[in-house]
Amino acid sequence: MTVILEVLHLKPDHTLLLTELFSRIAADPLSNRFHPHPFTATEADRICHYGGRDRYLALRIDDQLSAYCMLRGWDEGFSVPSLGIYVAPELRGSGAARLMMQHLHLTARLSGAERIRLKVYADNLSAYKLYASLGYCFSDPADNTGQLVGIFDLSRSALMRSGTVTGRDGCSSVHTLLSESAVEDDPSSANRL
Repeated sequence: MTVILEVLHLKPDHTLLLTELFSRIAADPLSNRFHPHPFTATEADRICHYGGRDRYLALRIDDQLSAYCMLRGWDEGFSVPSLGIYVAPELRGSGAARLMMQHLHLTARLSGAERIRLKVYADNLSAYKLYASLGYCFSDPADNTGQLVGIFDLSRSALMRSGTVTGRDGCSSVHTLLSESAVEDDPSSANRL
């Protein structure tokens, strides 16, 4: 059996597919960890017709969307976009989240971002481990919502691959950014399930 796998930058002709995925997200008992906006047909239509700098993407497998993600905050004037990602239950643990995260990193880099931020609930260990394995550095302790703020330094990731960045965790410069509040606290910050 041949599977067609495609990362989509959402457009008007994806509205029905996104509406269907939003219905699945709303019905998912774990979706309380992912709350960037309402999961309604109206919101799906708005996103698919969106024309600003923020990015909304999905993973299509055959004729169904199975992951949804975003980089947003640019239109609100933030220089560091907030990342959010949802992966359907049947794909969790399959590598789909890692694939989408890498795509988002490249999208952000090509869009001129130097860093990406996200929030993750401190007890969401699978998401935390994924982000840490990708090179995110986290605030400590969690904020008043029980979430950690993660920062991914796009330039640092390239330096780490070249062996230029050293240190126990490679995150000291990001910890400085977090402690100095150099990264805006974006109220629209997305998170991951």
